[in-house]
Amino acid sequence: MKNLLGLTVLLLFASVFHFTGCGDAPPDIVAPSGEETRMQVETGAAKPIATEPIATEPKLAERTFARLRNQFPQPIVDADFTLLRKVVNSDTYLAFLTAEYPTDEPFQTFEAYLEDAPPDTERYLPFLKQWVGNPTPEDVEVIQWMTRKYKEMNLHLFRIKFRQGVGQPGDVFREVGQVFEKLAVMAENPRVEAFMTRHALQDNDFGQAFDEAQGDFEQAFEDFVAATEREDARWLHEQFEAQNGIDEGLLWAALRKPALIGDILQHFSSTDVFLKWVEVTKEAA
Repeated sequence: MKNLLGLTVLLLFASVFHFTGCGDAPPDIVAPSGEETRMQVETGAAKPIATEPIATEPKLAERTFARLRNQFPQPIVDADFTLLRKVVNSDTYLAFLTAEYPTDEPFQTFEAYLEDAPPDTERYLPFLKQWVGNPTPEDVEVIQWMTRKYKEMNLHLFRIKFRQGVGQPGDVFREVGQVFEKLAVMAENPRVEAFMTRHALQDNDFGQAFDEAQGDFEQAFEDFVAATEREDARWLHEQFEAQNGIDEGLLWAALRKPALIGDILQHFSSTDVFLKWVEVTKEAA
């Protein structure tokens, strides 16, 4: 992936100095409007009768949401995700993960769950099939690892841009150098190199494996990562709007996409930066 390294480092330096529009204001969250109605049945001369709602057993996610909200009534989106970290390591949340997202090995912490959680095959298979043909579980694991590492690099770059936008640039050249180091570590990983070689995706072999109409794998991979970032940001924003604000939206997101919450907690130490990332990324073209 030498071309990827060279191209990306140029893009990194260029994009850092063209970032605009970063502020510390969180996105506007619109609470859902409307109110529940009851159906009426009208017969002959009888007056309309209001039907009683059918009693149903709340789903596990809904019951867990209610329990967590009672246990953690204070705002979940504090300055540095301190409370959210407590939520995802609570007995209530870990019991939910065990029941809803079981792993091969038992876990006692959220971090241990993330290490053993199976990959999101449905997300990666469509992309892999364009380049690999018949992807193996190993291929899915590798492309997920690559995607997460590339996102880590992108988020590091976003933090640099955010600080520039609020007048706190820091040592830009040193931090961009750190981003490039992250990319080099990904490209030189033995599993990545084996994946590229196994499927003839290396630069020297590329023309033998694919015709020009199929394009460049490395560019396609960058586009794929960007698409997953937009998808995640838009989904998160939808939860904020649908669940009466950011606090309940983020709690619901933790129940529906634990791995995404894990990425957030790993890569964001500031909720201001996170909320700005959601707002900017969901609007990306």
